[in-house]
Formats: sequence, C-alpha cells, structure tokens
Amino acid sequence: MRKLLTTFVVLLMISAIANGQTLFTYGKHPVTKEEFLKAFNKNPSLEADRKKALKEYLELYQNFKLKVQAAYDVKLQDDPNYLLETDNFKKQLATGFINDEANIKSLIDEAFQRSKKDIHLQQVFIPFPENKDTTAAYQQAQQAYFDLNSGKSFNVTASKYNSDPGMTDLGFVTAFTLPYSFESVVYSLHPNKHSAPVRSAYGYHIFYNAGERPAVGRRKAAQILFTIPPGATDADKASVKHKADSIYALLVKSPELWDDMVHEFSNDVTTAHNHGLMQEFGIGQFSPNYETAAFALAKPGDISKPVETNFGYHIIQLKEIIPVPKDMDDPIIAASFKERVEKDDRLSEARKLLVNKWLKLTNFSQAKYDEKELWAYTDSFYKSGNTKAFKKINDSTMIFSFTKQKIKAADFATYVRASRAFPMYQAMSYPELMKEYVKSATSDYYQNHLEDYNADFKTQLKEFNDANLLFAIMDKEVWTKAATDEQGLRATYEQNKSKYKWEASANAIIFTVTSDKVLADLQEKLKDNITNWRSITEGFGSSVMADSNRYELGQIPVVDRTNFTDGLTTAPVKNNDGSYTFAYIFKVYNEPGQRSFDEAKGLIINDYQNILEKQWLESLRKKYPVKVNEAVFNGLK
Repeated sequence: MRKLLTTFVVLLMISAIANGQTLFTYGKHPVTKEEFLKAFNKNPSLEADRKKALKEYLELYQNFKLKVQAAYDVKLQDDPNYLLETDNFKKQLATGFINDEANIKSLIDEAFQRSKKDIHLQQVFIPFPENKDTTAAYQQAQQAYFDLNSGKSFNVTASKYNSDPGMTDLGFVTAFTLPYSFESVVYSLHPNKHSAPVRSAYGYHIFYNAGERPAVGRRKAAQILFTIPPGATDADKASVKHKADSIYALLVKSPELWDDMVHEFSNDVTTAHNHGLMQEFGIGQFSPNYETAAFALAKPGDISKPVETNFGYHIIQLKEIIPVPKDMDDPIIAASFKERVEKDDRLSEARKLLVNKWLKLTNFSQAKYDEKELWAYTDSFYKSGNTKAFKKINDSTMIFSFTKQKIKAADFATYVRASRAFPMYQAMSYPELMKEYVKSATSDYYQNHLEDYNADFKTQLKEFNDANLLFAIMDKEVWTKAATDEQGLRATYEQNKSKYKWEASANAIIFTVTSDKVLADLQEKLKDNITNWRSITEGFGSSVMADSNRYELGQIPVVDRTNFTDGLTTAPVKNNDGSYTFAYIFKVYNEPGQRSFDEAKGLIINDYQNILEKQWLESLRKKYPVKVNEAVFNGLK
C-alpha cells in the first residue's frame, strides 16, 4: 500500500513538473510551454507545417513579452488612462463571469418557457397605511388567506378586502410583466388557485390564477389619443367621446386618412409627430381594456373602436403582429431574451443567492461593536451629519472586513442615507438595513476582486491589460517617434529613395456618393464645371465624399479594365452598402517616376517604424537575454 501511494505521489510530481515546463526565459522571467501554446492556439496560423508555425510564433511571442516588460519598466501600468480602461473592462468582464455564475442560461430558458403562456391574474391587495405600521395589514392578509383556504370564492374575498375594486383584476400577464419574485409565485399557481400572502414595498398581495391561454406575443401599433382634461365634467367627457367616435367612423370609410387624423387630432405628444406609432409592446404593459382591444385586432391595418382609459379615448391601428418565438435557435431571439434577462431583476435576485458562498470565499469577518450606539450614530449621521458626540463609535470604527478591505461605520451610514431614497428601504430598521448592506458590500467586494477567485477571469484580464500596455509602449517607443522625427524620416527617405517610386499613376478626384439619385445629380452639376468640384460637393453635405490626390492607376476604382486618359470620368462602381464611387482623371502619368518626400511620407513612416522597432527590440534582447529550452520546444505538439 505504501509503495502504491509513493508511486502515486511521484506521478503527481512528474505531472506537476511537466505542466510547469519553462519554454523560454527573458532575463529572469520564465514563460511556460502551456502559456505559449495557449497563446499560439488563440492565433491560428495559415502555415500548414505546425512545427514551422510554432517556430515563427515563438519569436513573435518573445517580442510581445519583451515589449510588455518594457512597458512595466517605465510604469505605464500607473498611467491614469490605462487604469481607467482597465477598470472599465474589468467591470464589464466581471459582469459576464458573475452572470454565468448566477446561471443566466437557466434564467433565460425559464423566461422563454414562461413566455409561452399568459396568465389571467387577479389579486387581493391590502396596502400599508401611511404611518407605515404594517401589523394591521399583515393581520388582514392572513385573515383573507384563511378565508380563501376555508373555501370562500376569490371574488367574494377580493370584494371584502380590496378597498379599491380596480386593483382586483390585473388582466393577463406573462414573462417580464411582473417583478421576478411575483412572476415566480404566479407561474407556480395552477388555474383557479391562490397564493399565500406576498409582501411588497406597498402592501400584501394574494395572487389568483383566473385562467391561462397560449401566449399572444407582442404588437406594434399606432394610436390617436383624445385626452380628457383634468376636472372635466360629464358633458366634457361626452364631447371627447363624440369626437373620437366621429373620427373612428371616418377612418373606417377612409383608412388612408390615418396620418392626417393623427396630425390634426392626436393629443399624444410622444407619437403624434410619427404617424401615431408606438413602441413595440406586450401584455401587462397597459390597462387591460386597452390591451384587449389592441390584441383583438386581427391583421395589420385594422382599427379599433375608441377605447377608454385613464388617459382618455384611444383609436388603435395594428401595424404588426409579432408571434411568440417557438424556439431559441434563432440567434436574434436568443440575444433578445438574454438582453431582457440582464436588464430584469431576476438576474439580480439570482446573484443575491450567491452571497452566502461569497461570504466564505471573501473571508467575511464580523467585528465587535456596540450595536445600539451604531444605530444611534447612524441615525445622527443620516439626519444631521453630526457624529462627534459618540464615544464608542466613530467614522473609522470597523464593523466587518474582507480579506483585503475593512468596512467602517461611516460606510454603513452613507449606505443608509442613500438607500432611504427608495420606498422598499424606508420601512426597514437599521438591523435589517445592515443585513442588506452586508450583502451589497460582499457582492461589490467579490466583483472587484474576482481575479482572486477565478483563474479564467484573471487570465482574460491580464491578456487585456498586456494588450493595452503593448499599445501604449508601441506608441511611446515607435509610432509617435516615427511620425514626429522629421530628421529620421528624411534620412530614411534618402537612404531608400529608390524604393519610393510611382508606378503608372494619375492626378485624380475620387467621389463616393450615397445613392444613384445623388450620383446622377452630382455628375450633372460637375459636367463642364469640374474645376468648381469643391463647392459643388460641399453643397451635397454628407451625401458626397471627395478626395483629390495622385493615385497609382491600380488604386482607382473601376468596373472593368480602363484605358485612363486625361479628362476621363470613370464609370461608377456600386459598393456593397449601396453607395457609388467614380473618379475624374486630370492627368495621367504612364511612366514610373520618383515620389517626392511628401508624396512618399506614408510609406516612409511605415519603413521608419520598422527600423525603430527593430532597433528597440535589439536593445530589449540585450537587457533581457532570451534563452529557449530546445528540448521543451522540440517536444511541442
């Protein structure tokens, strides 16, 4: 047995050594074969010979590591712009990782399944009184629940307890209509069944499934709104209704008058200027009678009779029926559900469930403090900001901590002051708020230090940071120098003058226009007036772009092989985006010629960049000698 264990340990050691084999070093810095292969496999080569491709990439990767090290040497990682970009990327990346940890995929699947069914929802609603004493409301909710469990009908019970009858029937709801916690309760109910009392920031709800149907999807519609003015008399309301009925009767006979009627009569300032067109909507977004009318329209173009709501009377015209998605194979549908889940409270609820796990991972530690004095301190901080009178608690008193952070009394008091702005927190006691704050602080700490707990996140963050540093050091050591060193550029030009030649070329203007109509109009105006091309093109604004320069003939867009001559206007080439490009040729140079310094400047800068980069890398290789472990390299597969 001992021999077997010893063999097992040796095998583990061999495995560990193999997994940590150093492929090369630059100075004192090692690079393992695993790191190299991971980078190589992320950048597939077109070279069919893998060994040759590995060898070519080895030099590129060495250069990359040397350049990034140079960036660290001059402390570019401390640059404010770098830190800001890193922080922004880290937050975005962490959001995706935590969403995966919260099992966003299952939330998307759940929302998709729920979206296939609409539920007719009713409720008993017992609101909290203005004095915020919830005891009586709780007792009423429990009594209503008892009545329902005893066999009393839902309608009778709702009539007994609902002070506002309008709060009973909520109409049909579907996925994303309700807060996620309510939605989960409602979708767990069978038809003609009620829930236990559910508390919200506003009172207690007992939900009732009054019936179900296959989901009806979403709609695009337009409307004409006839508003009823505040304080309107019955006669005023009758007058508004009469106007709405008259316009409806006219539209039934002449539907082509819709836009005119919207423009003249609609009181909806958000849609009247746009043919009455509303944003796409589903059930549960508007009042039940409005939705009933909108979803009863059978085909695009159908118009509803005037529908009364709290806003007035609406005439609705159906524009498009958007059916319920049948599956998630369509990437657009999948992306839509993902976006809605990310914006919905269901994801934040799922993330809250992870807090208990994060408390352990982050080494959460509760400090000892006088609770009563902390609540008094917090109350004073919240109400007056004066906390100097407290002896046992001050701004710096630690209340709990994580591995790399201490949370102080002032942090909690600041959280309380901010949270009191939201109704759901206003009725909470300080101990209740402390529980919420611990969850919030733990979530923030975990997200801000995710690299300590997730190796993949750490790797991706480092890759981004190294890429940022590479860009910054290249700009510092190569690109900016090459663009601004006039003496170096001219020396490069003189030393390589024979390289900077014109092939057959022409002085020309290249025009790009947005449409065939603009093309015809522009060419007509340029005809016999080409010398005035600048002012002519400016008159077209962004519909026309023009660039005058000397171009090699191969750079000039043509439909087919062209015999370039002075004064030629080339045939327009249609581009993939529907735009057109054509050229006017001023003068043709059929023979090769020498480019001037200014004409060759772009080419010179590119060559000078290569020279500077080569010299810089030579100096880096002297500073950090590169040594390759040939045995490890030869073993790469």
